[in-house]
Amino acid sequence: MMYVQPLPPPAVSPRIGKIIKTGREQIHMLESGNAGGNPVVLLHGCGSIAEEVMMPFSGSGLNIIAPDRPGYGFSSALPAGERGPRGQSFWLERLLEALAFERVVLAAHSIGCAAALHLAARRPDLLKGLFLISPCCRPVPFKPLIVLRSAVAPFVGPVIRQHVIARWSSYFLERGLRTSSHPNPVAAGLFALPAMHVVNAASIATMAEELWAFNGDMQPLRSLPADLPVSVLFGREDRIIEPGWHLDWLQERHPALTVELLDGVGHMPHHVAPDLAVEMLGDLAGKVAPVPAPAETGEASQPIITVA
Repeated sequence: MMYVQPLPPPAVSPRIGKIIKTGREQIHMLESGNAGGNPVVLLHGCGSIAEEVMMPFSGSGLNIIAPDRPGYGFSSALPAGERGPRGQSFWLERLLEALAFERVVLAAHSIGCAAALHLAARRPDLLKGLFLISPCCRPVPFKPLIVLRSAVAPFVGPVIRQHVIARWSSYFLERGLRTSSHPNPVAAGLFALPAMHVVNAASIATMAEELWAFNGDMQPLRSLPADLPVSVLFGREDRIIEPGWHLDWLQERHPALTVELLDGVGHMPHHVAPDLAVEMLGDLAGKVAPVPAPAETGEASQPIITVA
């Protein structure tokens, strides 16, 4: 009996939006909804891209701008020493300045919330509200993270990143999605993400750098503006981060949180309960009528270059 090797899955092109040049870096961002509405800036988590976090909100009608965070997707990395949450908060400030937004609702998922919180503590005048999805914000106990540490280790790290992880990007993306989504099934649209664009040598290095800087950057953050509306969406069954650990820390710094805890939901509540996520974000941003999502053509558009 002849063995026939299965064909690899077809390559998926990444979604391409606008490129902003701040003078220090290149930032790629996607846009969705009503451009005349109150602006919402939406940040993805660790090891992800704007295309993922935008999915549950793309038909909401809200005026959403989702950038690839530094070192992910088409956005350039920050210099060494600026790659943690605090440095990314200055990056975020430069993005808002380039977009000429006076006050925005800032929404974020997972470790993306850490940069959002630093910006809120430093520049509350830029923000209308915060929407935190599965927020990773409190310094965490040591974790071995053996695969990630190996991928950035001297000598062997570049080999692992370029010749193991990058070559098996589909496997590592699927594994990450299933782990993050547990105990829920992976949302159907997530399997269509461009694996080689999400998981590659550069993004693995970025993940490691922001995780190494996380505890040191978050330790000094002691308070948040009491008059800034902050809403939190968490799954009780989150196995990536412990909800109670991070909620206690947040409530010490902002006693007036609005919190929704979902039974039977893991680390991806925006994909499991998108209607609730859109409603909570709309309460902060100002509700508008939903608009139909654009038809998927499978073709990548050309980026629009904007110089600020």
